[in-house]
Amino acid sequence: MKTPATGRRRTTTQRGLGYTHREQVARLRAAHVDGTPCWWCGLPMYRDRTKNPDYDPHATRRDGKPDTLTGVLAGDHTNPRSAGGTQADRLLHGLCNTQRGDGRRDHERPALRQLPRQHPLGDLQMGWPAI
Repeated sequence: MKTPATGRRRTTTQRGLGYTHREQVARLRAAHVDGTPCWWCGLPMYRDRTKNPDYDPHATRRDGKPDTLTGVLAGDHTNPRSAGGTQADRLLHGLCNTQRGDGRRDHERPALRQLPRQHPLGDLQMGWPAI
């Protein structure tokens, strides 16, 4: 987002994502329990970015260098910054945080639309023979 007066992109601090935000996200990551489901998609979240579903080992930045942020957990504001939220209070997958945006579509989040998963061993009911 650019400032109207200068046309330059605002800094992370100007956007409310400065030092205090980074420290809060670091605290959330330190307290995170691996395997906790993501509020947005319902899939497990891990501190190790390579285990997260949004990790792409082949992702590159615009300058051609490897993208070291793919798969990283992101701090999310339950009360979005666009609505006056100031503090990140939960973690989401980075891609999920991007998809959530300002929270206008929270009622459409994928975690609410998921069908119950089938047991990995298949149907556990025994097929009794008919008499």
